[in-house]
Amino acid sequence: MDHSMTMGGPLAPLTWAQAFTTWRFAPVTTALLSLALLLYLGGVVAAHRNGTRWPIARTVAFTAGLAVAGAAIMGSPGVYGDSGLLWVHMIEHLMLIMASPWLLCLGHPETLLLRATRGAVRERVESIRRSWFVRTLRSPLTGLVVYAAVLFGVHLSGFMDVMMGSPGLMALERALYLGGGYLYFSRLLTSDSPGVELPYPLRLFSLFMGMSADTIVGVVLLQATSSPFPSYARMQPSWGPGPLADAHGAGAVMWIGGDGLMFVMMLVVAARWFTDRSPEAARAGAFLESARQAALAGTGHDTYGDTAHQDRERLRTSGDVDEDDAALAAYNALLADLNRTSRDGR
Repeated sequence: MDHSMTMGGPLAPLTWAQAFTTWRFAPVTTALLSLALLLYLGGVVAAHRNGTRWPIARTVAFTAGLAVAGAAIMGSPGVYGDSGLLWVHMIEHLMLIMASPWLLCLGHPETLLLRATRGAVRERVESIRRSWFVRTLRSPLTGLVVYAAVLFGVHLSGFMDVMMGSPGLMALERALYLGGGYLYFSRLLTSDSPGVELPYPLRLFSLFMGMSADTIVGVVLLQATSSPFPSYARMQPSWGPGPLADAHGAGAVMWIGGDGLMFVMMLVVAARWFTDRSPEAARAGAFLESARQAALAGTGHDTYGDTAHQDRERLRTSGDVDEDDAALAAYNALLADLNRTSRDGR
């Protein structure tokens, strides 16, 4: 992934028109993305020959993921971000570490690899996928650590200053974003990776922790009192917002944009949980419901007398509120009790 200067003199001020039309040709980036697409399409053809009808939606998602990566690097986020606008560079970061990996994950490339191979080759692929090293690498904890380490290592250190003078480090940064994002999200957003299916509560918690990392980086940049990356600030065009304002804008992009994308992912996972009819999802839902039931059974006010006490006891001893009419009535009565208490306390 190469770093190239824009042609035609000084960079024009960033407008909506420039944002959608600015482009630079990067041969290495183009070659790598094209190779990835060709390999994926070749896998689709091979899977079809092996009797698997590969969903078109997955092919579209993977192609879109590569397109987002190309737009981030060769489009206006890469062009203006590499020219001293930190807040635009942060948009490129989010595209590479969140948006593109999410789409690539939805393409299920690992599953496609299994469908495209057979015999000894498939056995070898399956053996590698289920090896101790790969399972450790693909654990949610490893993904979270790598995701946070990439964010902190790039934005809360002097890496950005050194990177601006090194095309090799810039390529490494982009590879870390794509690789780290894919490693993190592939286990949380899809069932493409090997290992036992992750419980939905663990997926949501992991995404929440990733959101916290985005927030920390954003807040640190927003609280900066001077430009955190002097060499980056020196490159800023004369029409730019100024080094400090640029840093604050970058913090806002990471905080609001990063948290916003992560929240959307959490909503997607939650929606999948509610529509999942598998026994694992049902057990997780039953656990949460029992926890809520137990918490409600522990509420109430003695001022409401024996009735509330009896309702709580009924709720404690009930195995399934939905199948126990008396317990369901007690459940609703306690909710009404809480609502009445809330109104009285105003």
